[in-house]
Amino acid sequence: MILEKEIEKWEGFVKALRVDDKAAFEELMNACRRHASAAGAATRPVVTEAMFMSILLCHQKALEEIEATLERLKAILQPK
Repeated sequence: MILEKEIEKWEGFVKALRVDDKAAFEELMNACRRHASAAGAATRPVVTEAMFMSILLCHQKALEEIEATLERLKAILQPK
């Protein structure tokens, strides 16, 4: 698979990371794996473009979830 080959190219980078950073990096690569079919449908000639878009999509979804949670908390905690 093209994605896995691209991820393998980052091996030197990963080896230089601290343990907690390695875990975060692996989560980013898992985001790429989750969206591999969508990335393939985009037919981008540069694999890393699709990888970055997958990561951005996951981050956007996480931000939206955090914002929604904050709004719910504000509604609960606001004095009436």
